[in-house]
Amino acid sequence: MINIYLAIIFALINKGKKYLFTLKILQQFNITEKIKDLDINDIEENLFHYSYDSKSLKALFRNNISKDEPAYISSYSSFRGEVYENVVYELLLQYAFSEDLITRFVLKGPYQDKENTFIKSGLLIDRSSQIVYKSAYKDISEFDALFFTKDSVYFVEMSTSKKTASLNKRLVKKYALLKMIFPTLTIRALIIVTEGSVGLKNFPDYATVWVTKDLDDDDLIKKIIFAKKTKKNVTTLRAQKHKKYIETFRVKYKKFQYFPTLEWILNQSRSHPKFTVDLKFFSSAKLGLFFDIYTKLYIGYVSSEDFLILFPEFNLKIRTNRIIVTIEKVNQTQLDLVYYAKEENGKLKRIRLQDDEVSIKDKELDGFTNAEVRFFMKILEQKHILDITNIRHIKDNLELIK
Repeated sequence: MINIYLAIIFALINKGKKYLFTLKILQQFNITEKIKDLDINDIEENLFHYSYDSKSLKALFRNNISKDEPAYISSYSSFRGEVYENVVYELLLQYAFSEDLITRFVLKGPYQDKENTFIKSGLLIDRSSQIVYKSAYKDISEFDALFFTKDSVYFVEMSTSKKTASLNKRLVKKYALLKMIFPTLTIRALIIVTEGSVGLKNFPDYATVWVTKDLDDDDLIKKIIFAKKTKKNVTTLRAQKHKKYIETFRVKYKKFQYFPTLEWILNQSRSHPKFTVDLKFFSSAKLGLFFDIYTKLYIGYVSSEDFLILFPEFNLKIRTNRIIVTIEKVNQTQLDLVYYAKEENGKLKRIRLQDDEVSIKDKELDGFTNAEVRFFMKILEQKHILDITNIRHIKDNLELIK
């Protein structure tokens, strides 16, 4: 099942008289014909044991809505994606059993015995029976499947969308998080998409890409939509008996402390004896991973009076005289200063000041950013204030962060 490729990297030293050879072994899992064809002959019954949200689709069917309506197309496409994920997971479950290099495979859906509903953080199964990493009851990342080899952990992402740009972008955070919680393992990804998907060459080197047929069995999908929930199809399924099948609570990993880590970053960045904010502190490989996980790192706050100098048109009524300042990864390659202001009515505004425009956006009340801002509003002290000179110096020197 595995092709082992030897990539020989050599460097010429001392004008061609000496060579340094380094061997790197790359593991490449190959897709089987059964997975490629989405052959469900022996797993079809299992698909009815998964949890689905089919209420909206049932209503659309009963109202005889046209299949050309956007509401139908969107709902049906989303539901088909759910079924596709479960089909592929079932096939991966079989693949893992027969593939010797896979040492452990994490169970989810109807195969796991306990839902860790009341666990606050860590790698666990959530209420919808998915594999997630949580912190303070909030999902940091979700994984469609997770398995291990002797020296690596593979996270699996599946998609029926033909456009892969957003999928590719999601890998960054998942990779960084796994790097944190499995520091001694190599992190790899298995990407599973359907025929006709574009952008496959844009995935990172650590990703293996499998391409399957489209899930076009409309009869099966309709059966699942209208399947009645019975005692039989809500009970736990049993995977083939094998020590490699494990549940999330048996996975050993290094705990990632979400909010304490953010506080540590703030304090470290403000501890330099010479610089108000030590920009070079943000240049290490580890901090690069933190940017991928958090997107933004908090460095202090600016008073509303000083913020008016930066943005004279600012007219929001805010709760306190503090507008939080972050260094934010605004895209894959660019960092910028971004500000967060909490209004008196409780809404949180994200403000980015650029030379040619000002961007002001609402943040979700139940999102991570709101939780982060609440956290920093409690711990920020007078020593964390940034004045106009500080702000302008940081803005002008963000390129120091490599």
